[in-house]
Amino acid sequence: MINELRTSIFQELQRIENLAEINDWIPQKFNGYPSLFFNFDRVESIVLDSNHHERIYYFSINIIQETTTLSSTQSEKNLCNLLDQIITVFSTSDLQQLALKIDAVWWNISPVETESWPALHAVIVLWIHTASPLT
Repeated sequence: MINELRTSIFQELQRIENLAEINDWIPQKFNGYPSLFFNFDRVESIVLDSNHHERIYYFSINIIQETTTLSSTQSEKNLCNLLDQIITVFSTSDLQQLALKIDAVWWNISPVETESWPALHAVIVLWIHTASPLT
């Protein structure tokens, strides 16, 4: 299920405009900006009764926007625009008809240093909820 979800998330993220790259792993180096990568974080399983369970899969979506060639203000505006696009994409997606929740708690914009440039970083946590009979 995790790899199927990774493929679906990657396909949804390809709908985002003006990205230099999208990775479904944590890259060693960025080949352009803004860049986006996501990774699987964890899964929680809840047994509802002897026949049914729920699982919640957590993925972190990370956006990196360099701040060297753009002003800090423009870099932050670009980052906020990307965050809005990601939220819109997943708000309108059924992602294999699974329940979705986007956790904006991690919608923190913070400065980071990449291998080439100072940058801004933001994270969105995507919760994917499944419920099925126990097998």
